[in-house]
Amino acid sequence: MKKNIYTDPAILSKIERRSFLQLAGFSALSSFFLVSCEGDDPGPAPSPEPKPELDKTLAFFGDSLTVGSGGSASYGTAVGKSLDNRPVFIDAIGGQNSAQIAARQGGLPLKISVEGNAFRGAETIPITKISNEFLSTAATVNQLTRKVTVAGVKCTIIRNGKGNPTVETYRIRPDVASTTAVPEDSLVILENAEKAKTATQILWYGRNDVAGATVISDILSNIEHSVAYIAEPKRFIILGVLAGLLETMTTDRYKWISELNSHLEAKYGDMYVPMLPPTTTEMTAVNYTPTDQDKVEIENGVFPMGLRADRTHLNNDGYQIVANRVISKMKELKY
Repeated sequence: MKKNIYTDPAILSKIERRSFLQLAGFSALSSFFLVSCEGDDPGPAPSPEPKPELDKTLAFFGDSLTVGSGGSASYGTAVGKSLDNRPVFIDAIGGQNSAQIAARQGGLPLKISVEGNAFRGAETIPITKISNEFLSTAATVNQLTRKVTVAGVKCTIIRNGKGNPTVETYRIRPDVASTTAVPEDSLVILENAEKAKTATQILWYGRNDVAGATVISDILSNIEHSVAYIAEPKRFIILGVLAGLLETMTTDRYKWISELNSHLEAKYGDMYVPMLPPTTTEMTAVNYTPTDQDKVEIENGVFPMGLRADRTHLNNDGYQIVANRVISKMKELKY
């Protein structure tokens, strides 16, 4: 007699086990796909952290060429105006060498000792020792000052030429009366240098090292310290040394300047701006037509007299050419 599959207990038991296994397998497979789908959907991506706003200030450090001697304004002013009127800060003193400029910029540490090793209330007291005569120059006998902090006290350092640039004095005065001790060789924090750390810096060092025959490695070291001092993300441009009118290709000075500039270009690459003679395109951009004598001087490897105020300094057109080179480099580097 044929068994009824709907009533036979043995068959029903087999069917139930088979159904259970089928259902269990289906359930497991469903769970697998559910988990897989859940794993494949990471959900909304987290919002990226907003990038901090970079300092838009352009800080120019250098000597009389950065001051703009021979022209009516500095090249740095022209750069700032061309780049959407960005804030411009210029700290330049004529006649200074690379070590003095690097100290003002903050790259080379500045240390002082004062008379009595302590402040005397609100008195202006002599500085008896200074590691770098960072305000000294033969270019002016005028009083020069800088805001600084020494031993935690905000002060003003004063350099006086006394009518004779070879006889100088350095003194210091606390902004608020203080009797704080000032240990020997106390570190000086320059206010300008601290403020400019986050700026885009344009460094033009070395012109006055040529006359003093400073060792090239020392100039490179001074610039390297200045670059190291700039806050991250570092944004800076190094300008090559500008040869004087008489420092033509056949002179030892030209060869010395060329060697220094070659080192700067090799080290700083895209951040380097050469000071080679102007091209026809550059002169046309400032509406200057070179004379025959200008063309001879350009062939000799120097900025011609027509773009100069004297043998060392430039005139307005010359400085505008320098400014245009910096502007172009700023755009290239997206500073």
